[in-house]
This record gives sequence, C-alpha cells and structure tokens, in this order.
Amino acid sequence: MNIKNNVDVVDIAILRELKTDCKQSYRDLAHKLNIHPNTLMQRIKKLEKEHVINGYYADIDYRKIGYDYHGVSMLRTKKSRVTENMWEFEDIKKIPQVEAIYALTGPYDAIAIIRVKNREEMVEVLKKMQQNQMIAKTNTQIILRTFKNPSEYNPL
Repeated sequence: MNIKNNVDVVDIAILRELKTDCKQSYRDLAHKLNIHPNTLMQRIKKLEKEHVINGYYADIDYRKIGYDYHGVSMLRTKKSRVTENMWEFEDIKKIPQVEAIYALTGPYDAIAIIRVKNREEMVEVLKKMQQNQMIAKTNTQIILRTFKNPSEYNPL
C-alpha cells in the first residue's frame, strides 16, 4: 500500500503537532485538533503501523554533555558507486560516534555525520573509518556552528 495516497489533512495536522511536541497528551492534542481522542489514537496507530511514524525521540543538546566536536566526513569508495545494500558501510555504522551515513551524488559516495567529545576522539573515529577496506578516500570538516538542527525540520 502506498501511504502517500492515504494521508489526509487530519494526518498531516497530527504529524505537525507530534513533530513540534510528541509529549503532549492525546487529550490535549485531540482538543487542539478538534477531533475525538479515540479518533486521534486510531490515526496515530495507523501512522505507526504504516511506518510514517517510526519512533519518538528526545532532542538532546550533545554539547551540554561534553560532545564538543561535530563533523562531516565525505567518503569515497573504491567502487565507482555505492550499492543499494550499503554493506560496505556496516562496520562504519557500528561506530557509536557516527550519527548518520547518507549515500551521495557527486565526487564522493557517502557522507558520515560524526559527533565526539574531543579532537583525539575525532582522530580515532576517522582512523576506524579509514580502516574500512572499501574506503578509498575521506575528506573531513569540523562543524563550527549550527544554525538549524535536523529536529527543527517540519515542513508540514
């Protein structure tokens, strides 16, 4: 089933509100959206079942708990392009300091988002990534300032 065809304005309103504050009670959210709480619960369960909603997360300011270095590392593989199964990145995915990995177009094949406590830890993470047999080259930059966090993305 293609969920895109089954999402209506009420679902979009629910998603917008949950993205803004997923801790609000069903009762408060139902009141805000002017729908019955049972309807709201059924809608949310449907969105979870269809994997439109995949989880509920805390938005953590990692700098406040000591993760002062945030970086991006461009990865070029030894193959001409990244395969769909991304098996060549399995060991990189297991590095706890790697926040995300994305396949790319352009001169690099992937980008890894890294978050660490200090420069020495960044060096260790980069060494681990470069030990991957499929990685031909890395190019890493340190993020100096964040103007918008992924948690702020809400186009709904």
